[in-house]
Amino acid sequence: MGAVALQQQPERKSGWERAVAKFGAAFREQGLSAADIPAAIITHEVVGLAMAAGFWTACYAVQPSKTVARPLVAAVARSKRGARAQAAYSAALGQATRTVARMPWLNRAPGVDPARLTVSLAESLCLRACIKPITFTFKIWASYKLVLLGKQLRPEARQQQRTREQQAAAEAAGGEQGKRRGKAAGAGN
Repeated sequence: MGAVALQQQPERKSGWERAVAKFGAAFREQGLSAADIPAAIITHEVVGLAMAAGFWTACYAVQPSKTVARPLVAAVARSKRGARAQAAYSAALGQATRTVARMPWLNRAPGVDPARLTVSLAESLCLRACIKPITFTFKIWASYKLVLLGKQLRPEARQQQRTREQQAAAEAAGGEQGKRRGKAAGAGN
């Protein structure tokens, strides 16, 4: 009787392990690795802080509640969601008041009106809450691009990229030579 080859059962992975493997492959395909995660998180937070400061500054300069939103106030007040919108603005104003109170250096800044600063923070909080799906997506995209840029600027990353490009070119050239040999062999028959 001949030796029976033992067939190995393929290793079954849990749904979590399959998901991690799938995401890992997608990140590697985009040029990212697990080592890039801390840089991506930090970049995401820095972009978020910059956006928050930018929106706050823009709201301080433009004063949306006095300029842009003035015509909308009456329409929102009459709508079904008017009470919720007013409650959300009141909550944002309360949070802004507490935030500005915790930062006394803001009140001492020359040429800064503390009341206007508080209202502009509340306006920026409301505006950012309304467009959160857009800003979150932008922060993810910007983090991805900035991490890739950071990787390209590092000398060892540039060398790795050159090596990958050379390997890809060699594989492509090897594939072309194989095709040519196959055609030449076919033509000789």
